[in-house]
Amino acid sequence: MNWRFDHLAFNVAEGEALQAAFADLLGLQRGRRPPFPFPGRWLYQDRQALVHVIEQADSPEPQLSHIAFSTQEPATAVLLRVQASGLEHQVAQVPEDGIWQIFVRLPGGLVLELDAPAAGELAISHDYTRHAGAPD
Repeated sequence: MNWRFDHLAFNVAEGEALQAAFADLLGLQRGRRPPFPFPGRWLYQDRQALVHVIEQADSPEPQLSHIAFSTQEPATAVLLRVQASGLEHQVAQVPEDGIWQIFVRLPGGLVLELDAPAAGELAISHDYTRHAGAPD
């Protein structure tokens, strides 16, 4: 499988200061974000949302939520590989965009988000409409 870096995601109580720092240091600008049922912002360089800020009241200091990679491989193939690893994971789908997200908890607690195109159906284990505090 071929992977490319997609984004970093941070949890923070209020995202404006983090957004300003990324704008000042890297020139990232706030842009379109799918309609997740929880607050946040996506920070872009050109057409790539490199940083996702997830606003959660219980995160006074910014903390890394997850690191995301994407592939053009079918989501079913990615999921089979994850299942074969035996690692804990959740499957979700981005609202409106339809991209499949497979969140994998690595040893030590780091979370990887593996994104694959919406082709076929997967069993969703995380529904954003019912669980508002989820990673995006």
